[in-house]
Amino acid sequence: MNALHGKVAVVTGGTGGIGKGVALRLAARGATVVINGRNEHKAEAVLTEIRSAGGTGHFVAGDVCSRVDMDAVAAEAAHRFGGIDIVVPSAGGVDGETRSTAVRGPFSDIDLVRVTALIGQSVAAKLLVVQAAVPYLRERGGGSVTFITSEGGRVPTPGQTAVATLSGGLLMASKVLSKELVRHQIRVNCVCVTVVRDSPSWENAFGREGGVSHHHRKQYEKIIERSPLGVAAPSDVGNVVAFLASDDAHHLTGATISPTGGLTIH
Repeated sequence: MNALHGKVAVVTGGTGGIGKGVALRLAARGATVVINGRNEHKAEAVLTEIRSAGGTGHFVAGDVCSRVDMDAVAAEAAHRFGGIDIVVPSAGGVDGETRSTAVRGPFSDIDLVRVTALIGQSVAAKLLVVQAAVPYLRERGGGSVTFITSEGGRVPTPGQTAVATLSGGLLMASKVLSKELVRHQIRVNCVCVTVVRDSPSWENAFGREGGVSHHHRKQYEKIIERSPLGVAAPSDVGNVVAFLASDDAHHLTGATISPTGGLTIH
């Protein structure tokens, strides 16, 4: 359970949903976890959970789409705790936009100006924190980067032009980074998810009326019905990330793992 003892992790979007699940699992395995987000109140609740379990956590506010903010997050993590070993870009930056019918729906109906803007912002939200952290990872003699993105980048799904483009592009970018950074002993992998319980997407689909379109909700319901092992919780995704961050995965880089409960097989 202390496989990550002495490691320092930065998790974007760590104040809720999948990011929270990742942060809690990394902390449970001994890592010091720096969570990034925009809501200090939500962050404090996560930090309370980490500390009550005997872990160490810290919050640094910042916008994942801002290079200045991500530089500051990485610098504070390294300054306060001596370095960075693990980076988990979980936040999407513009998650609410991905649920809009202007960007999610039949190709003939979507607003391509909004779609292309979403793609650019979402990719920046994943890459900026990594670029900011790489110098600190090098100083530590290596480390682990694990991107959290959508299974839509691996499996073509009608109505998901935007998600497929941004996630598919990120998957290929992660492979490029894995080749570039391996000489510094920095491993780069991806975890692709579909529907995840206790996440903002889950809450919008099932927790409130009108949170997503009828078609969107129907897609989610089909995923739930067709996942033989059930729908993942944030902690399930966190367990996969914790493995990838550990020395048990020290020969694994450039990989894409899909904890989709048997829904998709690659």
